[in-house]
Amino acid sequence: MIFENSPKSSKVWAYGFGIMLSPEQKEIVKNKLDEFKSNWQYHGKPVNGDFEIVDNQFVLLTTNDTISGCSIDSSVAVFKELKLTDGLDALDQNLIFFRSKRGIEAVSRPEFQVLVSAGEINDDTKVFNLMVSSVADIHDGKFELEFRESWHSKAFAI
Repeated sequence: MIFENSPKSSKVWAYGFGIMLSPEQKEIVKNKLDEFKSNWQYHGKPVNGDFEIVDNQFVLLTTNDTISGCSIDSSVAVFKELKLTDGLDALDQNLIFFRSKRGIEAVSRPEFQVLVSAGEINDDTKVFNLMVSSVADIHDGKFELEFRESWHSKAFAI
């Protein structure tokens, strides 16, 4: 895992695909992100960044370099391109990701509330927090955590 060797202060951006990526789709994502990271720049200087595809459904992108503005926008552009050219959408902020007996599921916010209200999502259900922002968050278990410990429990009342 790339985060084992990254400083805890490194910035992280999390992206979730609404589907589990097939091996072919995962390769497409990997190739585009490899190309992106080899050309990633901030004010004309190379950005030392990396990424990891987690559970064939999430991309965690990281850098320890200080970047902002256009450099961050350029990373989002890769995901816009994946959506446009390959039909692989990791930018749908309406999706909530959780782990069920069937595996990782992605549902809309209204659907998630229905599942919470019906008791299908409970305090112990593992949810994914795409709002993590640092490698420290990953190390501290804030990417995949129990519903009761997540922001989801405040937004979606049981």
